[in-house]
Amino acid sequence: MRLSWSNQKDIAAALVTAHPECDRLSLSHESLLDLIVSLPDFEDAAVPPQPECLDHILWTWMRLADSGGDVNGGEPQERCGT
Repeated sequence: MRLSWSNQKDIAAALVTAHPECDRLSLSHESLLDLIVSLPDFEDAAVPPQPECLDHILWTWMRLADSGGDVNGGEPQERCGT
């Protein structure tokens, strides 16, 4: 599936899969952007159309990760992209 800024929920789902151990609360916007553009299926500009896109993706990523229960199996989350 081709990922672009218009597919924000799909980007969040891809981040759940690609970075399940990531401490999402410690991410800066720059680090989040790096994780997004490094997704294998991401094929859009490296800059989001609006800064709010990153906030929306981050909150969606958190909700998706939390909705599956304990995504980390009780282990501490690793810092990523910081």
